[in-house]
Amino acid sequence: MVKTITSDTSNGSAARQPDIKISVRQTFGIDSDMEVPAFSDPDEYVPVVDESYRFDPETSLAILAGFAYNRRVLIQGYHGTGKSTHIEQVASRLNWACIRINLDSHISRIDLIGKDAIVIRDGKQVTEFREGMLPWALQSPTALVFDEYDAGRPDVMFVIQRVLEVDGKMTLLDQNRIIDPHPAFRLFATANTIGLGDTSGLYHGTQQINQGQMDRWNIVATLNYLSHDEEVEIVRSKLNSHNSDEGRKAISAMVDVATLTRSG
Repeated sequence: MVKTITSDTSNGSAARQPDIKISVRQTFGIDSDMEVPAFSDPDEYVPVVDESYRFDPETSLAILAGFAYNRRVLIQGYHGTGKSTHIEQVASRLNWACIRINLDSHISRIDLIGKDAIVIRDGKQVTEFREGMLPWALQSPTALVFDEYDAGRPDVMFVIQRVLEVDGKMTLLDQNRIIDPHPAFRLFATANTIGLGDTSGLYHGTQQINQGQMDRWNIVATLNYLSHDEEVEIVRSKLNSHNSDEGRKAISAMVDVATLTRSG
C-alpha cells in the first residue's frame, strides 16, 4: 500500500502561508504592476536583507514569477555574477525561507532523499528513516536553490525529475510514500552552462544535462556581468567612505582590474 503524505500544516513552519502581497514597483524599484505573495513575518531560514543590493530587472522578474506563479526557474551566467545571491535577496524581501544546496560531485541520492539511521528509543537501538533535504523542503514553505546545477552527478539529477513538474509529487520507494508539495514550496537553480556542457574551457567539471530535464524548467534567465558604470555604482553603494570623486576613481580602477581578470 502506498501512502500519500500531504504537508502537515497543524504546527511549525509548515503552517506558514503567504499572507500579504507586495508591489514589485515599490519593493524592487522595477517598472511593473506585478504583485507577489509574501509573508508578513520572517522565520529562521529567511536570508538577511542587504539594503544596498541592486536588482537586475529582467532576472528579478524571472525569479519573482517563480515565487508568484510556482514556476521552476533556472538562472544561468558566468561565475561571480551573483546568481544565487539574487535569488536570496528576492526571497529576503518576501520573507520567504530560502535554502541552498551545492550540487558538487559528493552529493548523492541518499543526501537528497534520506537514509535509514540508528537511533535510541526507550533505551533501545532502532532503525528509522531520516528524511533528506529534498523531502523536508518539499513539505515546507521553502524556496530550495540548487547551486552549481550543471555540476551534479547525472545519476543524482534524476532524483529531482518529478519534482520539476508543477504538481511536483515525490515518491519515496523505501517508505511506500508519496509526498505532495507544500503550496508555498518553490524550486530554483543556478548554473554556469546551459545544459550542453562547458564549451568555453572555463568550467571544468560541469556536466551535460539531459534535455528532457532541461525542458521541465519553466523559466531560464541569463545573468552575466554588468556594465562598467553599473558595477562602479554597486561598489559605491556598499562603500560610503568612497562616496567622492577620488573614491569613484579608485572604484573605477578596481572594476577595470576585475574586468581584465575575467577576460584572462
